[in-house]
Amino acid sequence: MKVRVEKDLYIPMRDGVGLAADVYFPAEVTRHAAIVSMTPYRKDQESAAAGTLPEGVREFVEAGFVVAIADARGTGYSEGVYDYYNLRGGPLDGYDLVEWIAAQPWSTGRVGMTGVSAGAVYCYLTALSAPPHLVAICANMHPGDFYFDQWRIGGVFRWDSRVGWAMTIGGSTAPLDPGDPASASYERKRAVRDARLRRAGERMVEGRGIVDLDWLTDMYRRADYDAFWKERSFVARASTITVPTLHGGVWYDHFIRGTLTSHEAIEAPKRLFVAPGDLVSDVDPADGGFAQLTLAWFERFAQGVDNGVENGPGARVYLLGAENYIDLAEWPVPTTPTQFYLHAGSGAGRLAAEPPVAGESADVLEHDPEAPHRTPADVSDQRDFEAACLTFTSEPLAEDLTVLGASRLVLYATTDAPDVDWCIRLCDVDESGRSRLLNTGALKGTHVESHEHPSALEAGRVYRFEIEIWAIANLFRAGHRIRVVVSNSDHPFFEVNPHPSRNRVLHDSEHPSSLVLAVHR
Repeated sequence: MKVRVEKDLYIPMRDGVGLAADVYFPAEVTRHAAIVSMTPYRKDQESAAAGTLPEGVREFVEAGFVVAIADARGTGYSEGVYDYYNLRGGPLDGYDLVEWIAAQPWSTGRVGMTGVSAGAVYCYLTALSAPPHLVAICANMHPGDFYFDQWRIGGVFRWDSRVGWAMTIGGSTAPLDPGDPASASYERKRAVRDARLRRAGERMVEGRGIVDLDWLTDMYRRADYDAFWKERSFVARASTITVPTLHGGVWYDHFIRGTLTSHEAIEAPKRLFVAPGDLVSDVDPADGGFAQLTLAWFERFAQGVDNGVENGPGARVYLLGAENYIDLAEWPVPTTPTQFYLHAGSGAGRLAAEPPVAGESADVLEHDPEAPHRTPADVSDQRDFEAACLTFTSEPLAEDLTVLGASRLVLYATTDAPDVDWCIRLCDVDESGRSRLLNTGALKGTHVESHEHPSALEAGRVYRFEIEIWAIANLFRAGHRIRVVVSNSDHPFFEVNPHPSRNRVLHDSEHPSSLVLAVHR
């Protein structure tokens, strides 16, 4: 089928700002449901370079939809000024986009919205604003709570993700070449470029950086979980969303926690799909049917096709270890919290089902902020990283063990510093000794009692640190071993704690440090 596109159509927002959108039509336009998306990553950057349509557009149009993809406010060719997901400057842009599309003469008035990463954030912002003509969303990889899922994991700043992402977004907010003077909306695109050049120049004259990352600095300085973060939490408001929602996610993605907590919090018709992402090895998992499910989701709720998609399994997730997708009736699934206690070992610590006894010696971990442990590049083998950390490893398992969900590490420990960070990695060790990463967790020591009101640690005092390890779906095969890796730094994954420290991890009868796994029988 031939797809016709109207490029750089400016869609008005309530404050007069225009969002630049590309709208894709079937060759013959009658009356159509629509799928919209909004992105800060430039609506056609990759597809234009490759000479193709944006991903998914052809399939939607062939199914009878009109598709509209808009540059987010202040990015690409859109007017206005970008701030973090436009939470301040354009929180209702998604609402206005949906309602404008619904009012077009070709529209049936039924609009779905889809997006990945930042685009998924806009899906949630839009659904929370409840535009009357929004009928379904597919949100693929997004935070549920910006503080805990994206900015400060257990209070520890997520360094490479936030700093690196902020630097890359500059390409979308930069003054862009408006292109051919004969192209659609050329003068308006030229005005967008000129306005950005003018703002950059004004910042330079004022002695500030020409790239506006003030929002990054502001959010970094908000180290405590205060009203600023609570007001922006999607999970706290998810129960107000009424449109059918398909959640997509990826294991060991910096949004997987948000994908799962949002899915658990929402009360509308819903399904969950989680792919392996970077953690897959040795096999090609394909997409597990996610593209087909997404199309069916919108055909059902935007076009009214009676395809029964709402009656399918509540969740499809990729089970690492088994290296295939499994269907589940619901998420979360029933699990049994199963403890593996930390013990001293010969050269390395042990994980075992029996509790520690009195007199077991503590392990010592020293932190030098000038020489932090470097984040390992290879998720399939963590052994180089582990050499400088404390590791606790089980005996080879006698039978398969399936873990579905978040785990936690309970550490009884002391420090000689006012603050210390606990950086945790959970791994599956095969018969060859390869230590495969499953997921991570962290806790800032000063947050041990409260994320809202952190307080300095007392030297020598024994604290009980409870550290969330983000959710996994893993089949530990018989013969494999479970390993938890404990460190005080993991950079650039996390920010380096500036306090040098000497830390003692206790595991005795009075201080039974343990790993608690969500075991699915």
